[in-house]
Amino acid sequence: MGKLLPDGHIVLTVKNLKKSSKWYKEVLGWLDYSVAFEDNKNIYFKNKEVPIYIAIFQGKKKFEKDKFNRYRVGFHHLALKVKSKKIVDEFYEFLKSKRVNIVEPPKNILDYGDKLYYAVFFNDPDDLRLEVVYEEH
Repeated sequence: MGKLLPDGHIVLTVKNLKKSSKWYKEVLGWLDYSVAFEDNKNIYFKNKEVPIYIAIFQGKKKFEKDKFNRYRVGFHHLALKVKSKKIVDEFYEFLKSKRVNIVEPPKNILDYGDKLYYAVFFNDPDDLRLEVVYEEH
């Protein structure tokens, strides 16, 4: 038996919680996440099928002008797996309809071995990178 429990959370820090909350409610809402808790400093999202909360925290004012760079030490990107390639395509259409900053449209990525790895990459309002992926097992 392992040492970890099948739950946890990841926290993303944003420049403008109000703006980002609206964005994440729409984007994560499409992926069946709902708000578990919200106040003026943070918001937690939960999903009945995925036991990891995604939290969005308000960043400190003194870092407001800093630009995110995923190649600095720290956060690179968040990948969320879905159950089919079709869901990736439908999600991509949703992102386009919301004018989300799409970095790479859905495509097969060959860098991860022989299995199908089909993903769309996009950025949040602070340019934090997210990915929705279908991967064959």
